[in-house]
Amino acid sequence: MMQTASQSHAQPFGHSAASTQSASQPFLLPLRRARRLQPEQGRAIEKLAHAIEYLSDELAMQCMTARANAFESQPIQSAIEMLKRCNREIYLACPPMPTLRERLRGFVSRAMRQAQAGVGL
Repeated sequence: MMQTASQSHAQPFGHSAASTQSASQPFLLPLRRARRLQPEQGRAIEKLAHAIEYLSDELAMQCMTARANAFESQPIQSAIEMLKRCNREIYLACPPMPTLRERLRGFVSRAMRQAQAGVGL
């Protein structure tokens, strides 16, 4: 699938191209790569995900009830966004795992060094 010129540029997560022009510093997602999480980081991300899910469910329930007319959703939405930012910061602080290409390149270069060291003896 080919990308058009407008699709090839990185876009902020959850923003359209029109909204990025007005934002001072949009959050850009890095390339998708698996990350190597430590157990503590994994637990923190898991707990944040549970808190986000809980607040999202609470927001949905309150919006569906009769109290929706008097309900102010902005504080809950702000809390959800704050938790999402924390979740992203923890995840992006983890080192990326090497790709298959990087692992193969390392394997080949080590094999070449070992072969050259064996020939030189």
